[in-house]
Amino acid sequence: MWLQAVNVLLAAIAGVVLVVGIDQGSAALMGVPPDLVLGGYGAVLMIGVAAVVLMFAAMAFRGMARGERYAPLFAMLGWALLWFPLELALSVLVPGSPAAQFAATAVSGLGVVVSLAVLGSTKPR
Repeated sequence: MWLQAVNVLLAAIAGVVLVVGIDQGSAALMGVPPDLVLGGYGAVLMIGVAAVVLMFAAMAFRGMARGERYAPLFAMLGWALLWFPLELALSVLVPGSPAAQFAATAVSGLGVVVSLAVLGSTKPR
C-alpha cells in the first residue's frame, strides 16, 4: 500500500511539473519579461518529461497492483527522469532560492532509493 502511495506521489509531482511547464510555455508565448520565465526550451522540457513520467507512474501503479516483480523499475525511471524538470519547476515556484536544487535532488533520490529497495520483490504491493 505504501509503495502505491509513492507511485501516486510520483504522478502528483509530475502533474505539478506539467502545470508549471504549461504556465511557463504560455508565459513565454505571451511575451512576459524574460526575468520571470525560463523560456520556451525549459517549458518544453518540463512538459515533455512530465508526460513521460506520468506514463511511467501509471505503468508502475498498474504493474504493482498486478504483483509484477519488476514494476518498481518504472517508478525508479520516473523518479530519475523527474529530477531536472522538478528542479526547474521549483526554481520557478521559489525564485532565487538555492534550496530548490537540494529539494529536487532529495525528493528524486529518495524516490529512486525506495523504488530500488523493492525491485525484484515477489510482492511489491
